[in-house]
Amino acid sequence: MLSKQIRYNALDLAWQEFVTCGGVRKGKVRPEILASWQRCCKAGVDCTDGPFCKTLTPEQFERPRKNHYTLIKTAKPFMNKLYEFVAGSGLVVLLSDECGLILESIGDGDVADNASKVNLVKGTGWKEEAMGTNGIGTSLRIKKPIQVSGKEHYCVKLHTWTCSAAPIFDPDHRIIGALQMSGPSHAVHLHTLGMIVAAVEAIESQLRIRENTRELTLLNQRLNGIFQTMSDGAVITDRNGRISQINPAAEAILGNKIKGDSLKGIFKHRSLFLDAVEQGKSITDKEFMVDAVHCLVTTRPLWDNKRAPNGAVIFFNPITKVKKLINRFSSAQASFRFSDIIGRSPVLKATIDEARYAASGTSNILILGESGTGKELFAQAIHNHSPRRTGPFIALNCAALPRELISSELFGYADGAFTGARKGGRPGKFEMAAGGTLFLDEIGDMPLDQQAILLRVLQEKKITRVGANHSIPVDVRVVCATHKNLKQEVEKGNFRTDLYYRINVIRIRVPSLRLRPGDISPLFTNLVNKICARQCISVPKILPAVFDHLAAYDWPGNVRELENVAEKMINAGRSGWLEPEHLPWDIVERRPASAPVESVRPGTRNMDHLMLEKDHIVVLLKQHGGNVSRVAREMKVSRNTVYRKLKFFGICRGQSFK
Repeated sequence: MLSKQIRYNALDLAWQEFVTCGGVRKGKVRPEILASWQRCCKAGVDCTDGPFCKTLTPEQFERPRKNHYTLIKTAKPFMNKLYEFVAGSGLVVLLSDECGLILESIGDGDVADNASKVNLVKGTGWKEEAMGTNGIGTSLRIKKPIQVSGKEHYCVKLHTWTCSAAPIFDPDHRIIGALQMSGPSHAVHLHTLGMIVAAVEAIESQLRIRENTRELTLLNQRLNGIFQTMSDGAVITDRNGRISQINPAAEAILGNKIKGDSLKGIFKHRSLFLDAVEQGKSITDKEFMVDAVHCLVTTRPLWDNKRAPNGAVIFFNPITKVKKLINRFSSAQASFRFSDIIGRSPVLKATIDEARYAASGTSNILILGESGTGKELFAQAIHNHSPRRTGPFIALNCAALPRELISSELFGYADGAFTGARKGGRPGKFEMAAGGTLFLDEIGDMPLDQQAILLRVLQEKKITRVGANHSIPVDVRVVCATHKNLKQEVEKGNFRTDLYYRINVIRIRVPSLRLRPGDISPLFTNLVNKICARQCISVPKILPAVFDHLAAYDWPGNVRELENVAEKMINAGRSGWLEPEHLPWDIVERRPASAPVESVRPGTRNMDHLMLEKDHIVVLLKQHGGNVSRVAREMKVSRNTVYRKLKFFGICRGQSFK
């Protein structure tokens, strides 16, 4: 007791010395207390008149309490437990925020009254620079626990108090508050600080648990959000094979209200993926029929902490979705529209109107027309104008495939169906066109045995892959085309009657080019522009005489032949002009009756024609006084062509034609 009194007197002398002289001899006061006094002195704290500060109103106090709701909720049980140990001893337990504002207090009535006299109440701030050396303010400043007893306080009014405080850190090691136990100096012991430190450690541990729980909850919410919104069907089963979680995509495949049901009860027929689930094995993207839905199935086993099977995760990916993705990136799309069809003739406009109307329906379409008329262009335009425009457009030329490959191309094949078959099998054109349009060009060349299979598919809307034993539903609109007279082929026994009536629901006949001569000029011009753009060359000018020759030709190859002629002329004439002499000879021979004598190629006509052309040139030269430009304009050819003919016929340019 005597020793305690001696220490108290020595501390009193040291405090008196500091407030009088501004310093104290070394060793008289603990270093952390002396450093605090020096900070208080520098901050201008009045050691005789403080501590006083304004207490927040209930309205002002509400906001910091809300901001520190988690801290208060976490610390309050530990404060209550701590107070149970010291109840009746005249101590008060205080909780502050990181700025020293007291948020909560628990204490005896008498001590609480005494504490209020020095503003140790909720809503008051206890920063060191405002209130002097104190438990809360100093512990927050030095970021470690401290006990401030009696005259270690900078302000006189706290000299009868002892405060034991420790800062509280959050899981990110940031100070978020402080816990303090205060009371009369004679009622506090050194172990009081140890109790505070232990309580703070418990609070920090609980805060870490809360943060981990919050993060786990947030992670679970995110994972559940992904699980519920992912486009693949997903199912999680428990160790007994019962569905514990299922997302909407899986419900769309398997059915609603099956959570808690057994997989064995849902899948009546034994399946390889069920075996994999039961045996704790993984499978990746294996094809299965899940009820009536053709899916790629992936399974992954789940294990408990003892590496024992604890259920599985199963993913169902409908094949149709995979095929749509493949088609999007494999150019299985229609690029032409009705606006891309060049021509203004009445017969073409009537055909376009008919095709446009047919596009809006769902019936099968048969497009007839000679080779080269643009039947596939019409098929693509029909697809792009139909409700299936967002689906794939798959084209297959039935005449271009060997007889033995038609089935596998149309309907696909299973794994090991034949020698050289790709591992895992391959879907056919019908499957790839699911949700879109399948264009079967040259349908008249399909073998009879394949016609029977095609008829069955069109009737049942299901296909069976070559070598497989299960059928796959397909949703496809079929558009067929042929240059043959299918009615005659039926009569000859080359085409099935029942298939003819199945595909010939809506018939569209594309007019040949000779039936619309008025479209030749704009078509040719358009083709020249396209070819020049493709070859990255400038577009040549076209002499009017070229169009006269084109219009006089009957075009047995239709637009395809016209395109061939355009490309030939572009490659033949590099002078910036397309002239009649660049035309193929079979077109030039059919010279328009109203046209003047055109340029010819030596050695390709008889002598009479050559002499006629020479005489014609001489007449024109005399008529225009030897002016080559006017002669070229009269003949509707370039000047270079006139010069070449002058040289060929031996007509001297120096000859007088005046």
